[in-house]
Amino acid sequence: MSGAGRRRGMRGVVLAVLVWPLVHLVLVARYEVDPWELFGWAMYAQPAARVQVRVDVERDGVRSPLRAMGATRQAIRDYARRRTALGRLAPPDALAQSVLESRSEAEAVWIVLRRIELDRRTAHLVGVEREIRFGQR
Repeated sequence: MSGAGRRRGMRGVVLAVLVWPLVHLVLVARYEVDPWELFGWAMYAQPAARVQVRVDVERDGVRSPLRAMGATRQAIRDYARRRTALGRLAPPDALAQSVLESRSEAEAVWIVLRRIELDRRTAHLVGVEREIRFGQR
């Protein structure tokens, strides 16, 4: 490789190192990607927080927690890990669909996502819950 080619390559590396922290910060802020993942520097701006996932099942208009066992329990754990790392880039559709298929009596499935976040106004850690409903087709 010639000297000019090496300099261009080095410029590309320097540009990537300068731009990636900004891209990562946007991913964290907009899509709730884990700031401690994806070789990001946003980890220095937020506490490490894991997403907790609960699944509720609605039958006859009554909502109750799913008592998951075996493969369903493992699917919930796997989804919690993916959701923690990738945030909103990991939608819960496949998990909800598999629960609906395994529980034919269910009218709907609720995926409840709980995440601990830093409240910038009060400087306290707070639990933020988001609920997503999936109905039978």
